[in-house]
Amino acid sequence: MLIYFFKGNKEAFFFENLVNKEINKITNNPESLKKINPQKIIFFLESKLRENPMDLEGWKLLARTCLMTGHIQKAEVHYTKALKYFPLNETLIYEYAVLKKNTDQLNGALKLLKKVDVKKTEDKELIYFYLKLLKETTNREVLNKKISELENNKNIDSSEKKNIFKKLKIN
Repeated sequence: MLIYFFKGNKEAFFFENLVNKEINKITNNPESLKKINPQKIIFFLESKLRENPMDLEGWKLLARTCLMTGHIQKAEVHYTKALKYFPLNETLIYEYAVLKKNTDQLNGALKLLKKVDVKKTEDKELIYFYLKLLKETTNREVLNKKISELENNKNIDSSEKKNIFKKLKIN
């Protein structure tokens, strides 16, 4: 390590501090966000989440940043880690299921969506996505069960339910 200090890049020893300073400047001047390298944001969020893994919004931001920058595998890793801390968070489940569907991992998406309680959720987008995916995968038995659960959902009014069924072309 001593040899690296003399021969290597000295900034490597202080990189995390430099990134922290840069991110703190952004909080004071949001216009500078356009100029920052997304890799630095990812590095910053990863280091903050190592310190405090119970930061739900941090996990969402990290996974979304990875997605937006094209780091699909990294996004998957971070969604998986986030779900270890927040296993029933519907936003994480939904976003990760969409990612899985978009990368042709339909069974993985369905496995995630099984965690959602269709009888209780208030997230209409999530329900629509789940039922649509079940319909596309021709899993009629499970689809019918989830439709029945949705019909018994007290958190979504009947007109919203009808709208979901209409969009899915389900009577």
